[in-house]
Amino acid sequence: MCSFCDQRAISGETKPPLPEEISSQCRESLETGIDGRNSEIAFFGGSFTAIPENEMLSYLEAVQPFLGEKGFSGIRISTRPDALPEDTLVLLKKYGVTAIELGAQSMSDRVLQMNRRGHTAEDIRQASERIKSHGFSLGLQMMYGLYGSTAEDEEYTLSECISLRPDTMRLYPVVVLEGTHLGELYKTGEYILPSWENMTEFVSHAICRLKHENIALIRCGLHAEKGMECRILGGFYHPSLKELVLEKLYLRKMLEWAEDHSELLRNRSKGSCVIAEVRKGDAGLVSGHNRANRLMFSEKACGIRLSIAENADYAEGILKLCLADKGITETLGEEVYDVFKITGTTGL
Repeated sequence: MCSFCDQRAISGETKPPLPEEISSQCRESLETGIDGRNSEIAFFGGSFTAIPENEMLSYLEAVQPFLGEKGFSGIRISTRPDALPEDTLVLLKKYGVTAIELGAQSMSDRVLQMNRRGHTAEDIRQASERIKSHGFSLGLQMMYGLYGSTAEDEEYTLSECISLRPDTMRLYPVVVLEGTHLGELYKTGEYILPSWENMTEFVSHAICRLKHENIALIRCGLHAEKGMECRILGGFYHPSLKELVLEKLYLRKMLEWAEDHSELLRNRSKGSCVIAEVRKGDAGLVSGHNRANRLMFSEKACGIRLSIAENADYAEGILKLCLADKGITETLGEEVYDVFKITGTTGL
């Protein structure tokens, strides 16, 4: 129960499941056709290795029949950095755990203390090294906008997490919940949230840096169960936060192209359009929520309309832009961008 946390509200559960309930859930998942080879059993919603050892073992034993060739590919757990001694790691390995995610949240000792985390940044570093030395996949979870955290703290935390070379990261912009210490600080005005714009700028920057470092961002934004919304006092909860940020990255490149080719656009032929070509499935990111990117681009591109095409051969983040004049087959002003490419000092 850190300053920001209420796992009961986030998970929608008031009590942990029984081992037999977990076994039943695994069995039903496999019977209904889930591809176990590409799926994991995950113990989340708290610090798995900080619960009594007999309870932890009862959960691990309950899922053993569902691992292996005809079952799930492995077990993923989340836990605290100060709850992973060597003997626990040996035990987890024995029971088929393959991935361990640490709730790092911040790499600033001052911020960790202000948010009642109960561990230090050095605990995170040491636990990360132990996890990797035992052959587990390492995941780190970072929270943006914690009480007392500055823009410099956020950038430092991201850089320090990257330096630990995790396989995966999750980025959680803070959500303020009723009944938490952070909620009380928020209501009294002692804790002031960063702006939405600052949050999306940082998340954009983080996505680009992680892409550049080949670290998979497997979650962006809190995954909350039904009913949690009524407990939210403030913060950055959105069910499609990552998509909103990716839309912003695509728009940024399109506006850059429009500015670079402003003379070409001003002298366009009647009926011209700008063609944006992206990876198959990413057209919605170019168009934007409620066509917001289309409208903004058209406004900045002398009223010219945007046409979107998908290309199955393109990689994620590749964006080709060109002007197509009515009545001719050639295209003008063709440019290819990587929307994740880091430029300058901000990475955006």
